[in-house]
Amino acid sequence: MAMQTDPVCGMQVDERTAPAESQYQGTTYYFCSKECKETFDRQPQQYSGNAGWAQSGGQAKSGGSNR
Repeated sequence: MAMQTDPVCGMQVDERTAPAESQYQGTTYYFCSKECKETFDRQPQQYSGNAGWAQSGGQAKSGGSNR
């Protein structure tokens, strides 16, 4: 199971079953809900650095730098 951290609320999300995802600067971010995705999409620069805050649990799947 590939767990990722929702950058808005910090919840652990399985990337295979995540209800929502967004791309920002070459990185895929996974969300626990459509509401978290909408919050991220309004201001992705505010949340894009948060994906690594739970590094022991997971982080965003990156095509480049997370920050």
